[in-house]
Amino acid sequence: MRTDVKLRTVFLTTAAFALATACTPAAEPPAAEAPPAAEIAEPTSPSGPAAENTTDSLTSTPADVAAPAATPAPAAPPAVTTPPAPAAGPTAAELANGRSTYVQTCAMCHGPAGAGTPMGVALTAGLDYAAIREKVTKGKVAATDTMPPMGAMLSEDQLDDLTKFVEAGLPL
Repeated sequence: MRTDVKLRTVFLTTAAFALATACTPAAEPPAAEAPPAAEIAEPTSPSGPAAENTTDSLTSTPADVAAPAATPAPAAPPAVTTPPAPAAGPTAAELANGRSTYVQTCAMCHGPAGAGTPMGVALTAGLDYAAIREKVTKGKVAATDTMPPMGAMLSEDQLDDLTKFVEAGLPL
């Protein structure tokens, strides 16, 4: 039994020593010494284009003072611009594709003519392209909205054509 006590004491002492050395920060290496003053290079005299450029830079020469200020050239007449052409509406193919997508994904809630049903609001708000596309893509925009997001189930072309179809007022 006496041997067990000695072994336990040796073990605990070894563990305490290992723990103490692990928790003690290591000594920092000595800092590099600065070179002696004799090794530092002496500044050289300024040379090159930069040095020539900086001398007397805040003074004017007599020629500068005597020279008249340059008169700016007359402004060119304003260019005649033509107003941009009005944005073309959706093509017949885009409207047909948009109608097909509307019938498959939207009519069950908004009705075949977009007049609304108990499940979906009427699509007569006159929203612009960006607002319609955001609503179709994200679904619920306001807390009271019930529309599910449809963007993941539609291709970019379907989404574009559907948005143009709704923006155009769901033409039949």
